[in-house]
Amino acid sequence: MTSPDDPRAAGLGGEPARGSFRGDILAQPRNLQRAAATFLPALGRAELRRFHADPIVFTGMGASLFAAVPAALTLRAAGRLAVAMPATEVLDAGGERVGDAYVAISQSGRSAETVGALRAVTRPRLAVSNTTTGPLVDAADLALPIGSAPDAGISVLTYTASLLAGAALASALLAGELQADVGRLAEAVTELVERADAVAERVASRLRDARAVDVVGRGLSTASAGYGALLIREAARIPAASFDTRQYLHGPLEVVEAGIGAVLFGTGREVGLARHLASAGATVLLVAGRDLHAPEGVEVIGLPDIPSPLRPILEAVPVQLLADHLARARGLVPGSFRYQQDDTKVEP
Repeated sequence: MTSPDDPRAAGLGGEPARGSFRGDILAQPRNLQRAAATFLPALGRAELRRFHADPIVFTGMGASLFAAVPAALTLRAAGRLAVAMPATEVLDAGGERVGDAYVAISQSGRSAETVGALRAVTRPRLAVSNTTTGPLVDAADLALPIGSAPDAGISVLTYTASLLAGAALASALLAGELQADVGRLAEAVTELVERADAVAERVASRLRDARAVDVVGRGLSTASAGYGALLIREAARIPAASFDTRQYLHGPLEVVEAGIGAVLFGTGREVGLARHLASAGATVLLVAGRDLHAPEGVEVIGLPDIPSPLRPILEAVPVQLLADHLARARGLVPGSFRYQQDDTKVEP
């Protein structure tokens, strides 16, 4: 296994470690350690009593919203009333009254909808951002820094660092400490990249001309499904959508046939679903436990053992690699956006 500090962890195949989508994927082990060194001490100093009120609402947009989902689900599983909802729903009539406390995640700290949501709320407001100043921080009662290096374009480093921050925050709100060895987590990401890269490349070669890709998971993996679909759309410009596993069974899978791709996260109903989709002609990637036997016609990437609140960090890696290989196969540079919207960010 390669250590996160080994030069080989910075790049595979002699590729650059920085300034590109792939470079960001490969830099995640070290970045997770960097983020932990910033976020965890700040969290330890934070006065969180106001945020022990229920219900607690986690909010954000895009990848930041997906990063909030595991934290809310972790709290709910432990008996807290917690929900993750888009900032636009907080801005809808009554959204500012859903929670008795609000946690807003915005990696840029300038997401217009997230800033607007915090400004609309009068109850305790916590901002989790990769900046220490700016509109989101100004709108909050308390702010915590994610501590990530910046992304080259598409959210990679800041996404997995936000997942780490969310897991740590959920633990703190449950009056505990994050039960994870961040060094081991970084090693697990490095190991996973080394094992998953060739599989992702093989799947991408079959999906190069795919008409659409469905990304499916449930529970904590709903975050991975949402993030994965967003990555495939942004990086490879292939229509992609995310679904809860059980929701997918209620009609959405009817489109599946040759020319359709599917990425599934999980070891439950997802295994039988993967087998069914492959038999219908779809190209299928299943991201699951290490010891899972691959169903016929299904590519499998196994995940290292890690505490469940941190599993979405590992789940992000295979779909990042897949999106990178898909983009290359289609002659695209991930993060080179064609369309910029001038009303999604608030100026400092």
